[in-house]
Amino acid sequence: MKITEKFPPLPLEVLVDRIKNFETLSTDGKHKLISELVNIHPFLSADFSKGHVFRRARKILPDEYPSKVQDLLWNPNLSRIGRVNPEGYSVLYVSDRIETTFSEIHVKDDYVLLSEIEIQEGEKCRIYPIGELIKVQRTGRGFLIGDNSSAVNDMLNACDRESSQSLLITDAFLLDCLIKDDDKYLISSYTAKCIFEKNTNISAIAYPSVQQFGALNFAVKTDNFWKNWCVVAARRMKVKDLPLGFYKWSKTEHVNDIDPDGNLKWEKEDFDDLYSHRFTPWHQR
Repeated sequence: MKITEKFPPLPLEVLVDRIKNFETLSTDGKHKLISELVNIHPFLSADFSKGHVFRRARKILPDEYPSKVQDLLWNPNLSRIGRVNPEGYSVLYVSDRIETTFSEIHVKDDYVLLSEIEIQEGEKCRIYPIGELIKVQRTGRGFLIGDNSSAVNDMLNACDRESSQSLLITDAFLLDCLIKDDDKYLISSYTAKCIFEKNTNISAIAYPSVQQFGALNFAVKTDNFWKNWCVVAARRMKVKDLPLGFYKWSKTEHVNDIDPDGNLKWEKEDFDDLYSHRFTPWHQR
């Protein structure tokens, strides 16, 4: 069975007309179309396991040494609306590269706390890379599905032209809703909410960084976070931006351990700018 037979998209002419009129709709009208498209669109997700490192950064004061493991992650008392989370819906924003995290928080000349997390030994997390179909169709390789991209491309080519176009336009539209909404995130956060609610097995949504070309960000659900994830490294450093998304850092001090109660143990004034100092993976028990 062809993918467009298993997941029938809207008829091409109907879809094109509704997308062209999208900006004239009220917020509720926009949400209604997004919900409808998410419900009928296929998700190509990928299971990740231990070995993939994700990074999170936040600005801190020059003399600040965060003391608790939660300081490395999300603020449990703050869940304001963001690109991939509606108000009151908590996610942890992480990136695939160190410099991407600096770009996302707009580092200029600041002290930064950088933490690293990964999936626990023996666990798996399902990650949905939004826009995967359109990425395969346009470049031959998806964000995350890697060597399976050729099979996906063959699957798309097996569909009739109009159905394939409708499927790809839907994919591109939902991607745009997520990454091109800079007006209070009312569209992007709702798109993410629909995706998380459609497939509760999804642990994170991967999406292209708006701040740094070619990089990926991940919005990780914090519900049952410690069931699958662990913290493996943390450091504080002075970071200065260079042109075009590059950075240099200095005065890097590392956490060398986290005790069973989640207290951070710092190696103060023992500087190493070159490497991450990994400690025994820590997760809440």
